Amino acid sequence: MTHAPSQLIKTVILAAILGCATGLSPVQAAKAKRASANQPAAAARLPERQLTCSIRHITNFDPEKLQTAAELKYDAVHPLTLVLPGIPVRTSPPPEPQDDPEPVDPRTRIIADPGNIAPTKNGTFDRVIDYWPERTELSAVISGDLLNVIVINQYDPVKQTANFFMTRATELSRYQQNHVYQGECQVRLNASASGKPIA
Repeated sequence: MTHAPSQLIKTVILAAILGCATGLSPVQAAKAKRASANQPAAAARLPERQLTCSIRHITNFDPEKLQTAAELKYDAVHPLTLVLPGIPVRTSPPPEPQDDPEPVDPRTRIIADPGNIAPTKNGTFDRVIDYWPERTELSAVISGDLLNVIVINQYDPVKQTANFFMTRATELSRYQQNHVYQGECQVRLNASASGKPIA
């Protein structure tokens, strides 16, 4: 099932990054689809996930253009590690942005951000909409109505990688063009079940 992005993410998903500049190639997409087809039907719970990411700051992003990855320019690379816990699969639509957020599992957190590029309260988030493996949306209040917004999508079960996109945005309004980041994450599933704690 495909889930429509929340109203907030509609304003910041920036299709040129998530759909074109960083999308899976047709060959990669076909491999990912075959791998997913060979997996058992979705369980009642999402897996525990640790994402170890290399995030690049984009300096010339233009949402009015359909930029290719080769056209994007970067001025820095930052490591970032994020934990998404095993939680029940969502079966209902998420709340609207103007509604009170659902409780966020406190295990959902950034555990390493040496460059401090993802401002949060002790690594935690205020809103999380987890539609893994299709898409995970996370946001944390920076101040007032300014949010730090992260979108994780394009999970490739063959390579065990996912796309990471982050920006700062005001709710239902606009994003900050000088705070646009994109990168790739290595995904480790159910690491704590193997005796290797991930948080």
